[in-house]
Amino acid sequence: MKRMFEFACESGHKIERYVIYEMKTVQCECGGQAHRTLQAPAFRLEGWSGSFPSSYGRFEKSHMDKLKAERKLL
Repeated sequence: MKRMFEFACESGHKIERYVIYEMKTVQCECGGQAHRTLQAPAFRLEGWSGSFPSSYGRFEKSHMDKLKAERKLL
């Protein structure tokens, strides 16, 4: 299974590559070996409210806001 990972080489370059999960090192543009780094997750869960952010939730909210604005104009 392939995933996007961030790698950093000894020279300080940071690159992102789409590689298989088991790969720990890749070849950097500078010619050195780049090792996989830990990354912060790209999402946030709101456990206290019970609502979890998603693309559908944002679409639904913006759609409802547009409908309310149109109804006020009529």
